[in-house]
Amino acid sequence: MESGNDKLVIQLMVGKQIYPITVKREQEEIYRKASRMINEKLGRYEQSYPNLGYERYTSVALLDFAVQVLQLQGQKDDTLYADTVQRLTAELDELLCKKPDDR
Repeated sequence: MESGNDKLVIQLMVGKQIYPITVKREQEEIYRKASRMINEKLGRYEQSYPNLGYERYTSVALLDFAVQVLQLQGQKDDTLYADTVQRLTAELDELLCKKPDDR
């Protein structure tokens, strides 16, 4: 059962707005880091493409983050399969290399 002490309300600046968000204490830093990442990305787009409008910067930043997430999910899936195949191959090699009386 969760107690009321494990959550807290933090104020995060995301873009041009401040949002009060209730988070678990152990997740506070990740939320703050996410806020910084968003603001840095928005700032880079604003500097690189001046006078486009805040909505366009936000849309492109969201697209950028979504692409990164999908790429990481693809890498994770590929790594999982590659690791499993490598482990099974090693087990099969070990079994095939044993002499009949070692089994």
